[in-house]
Amino acid sequence: MRNNMEYRVNKRTGDRISVLGFGTSYIAEAKERDGVETIRRAYESGINYFDLATAEGRTFPYFGEALYDVRKEVLYQIHFGADYSAGTYGWTTDGEAVRRSVDWQLKNLKTDYIDYGFITAWMKFPTGRTTKRAEPSAASWR
Repeated sequence: MRNNMEYRVNKRTGDRISVLGFGTSYIAEAKERDGVETIRRAYESGINYFDLATAEGRTFPYFGEALYDVRKEVLYQIHFGADYSAGTYGWTTDGEAVRRSVDWQLKNLKTDYIDYGFITAWMKFPTGRTTKRAEPSAASWR
């Protein structure tokens, strides 16, 4: 399919990435059919980079359904530490919980690999106050 999307190459991985990505925060508000159609239309319009930090865990199957047949043509970014066990976006620093969450995401995305990971680190200040700071991972998880 021809489109007018501009792409850039990740010099580290060689991945050709659309300059527009697809963030998933509000796709959870769509009905499943509408969500699947929207994701597929984004792909058909040239978007190939999908950031899966979604508000609701129920949207992962939307991507699995919409993109399973073109999986090798799209790039998924997940957030390591994101925990959807309660159905909504939550965080964990427990290694086993992170592994379970990634396995669950892979199953629902109908894939066996992730292209990019985003790692959230916990920082403690001298006052004892704790905050979270997101740091992009430079590694490809393929």
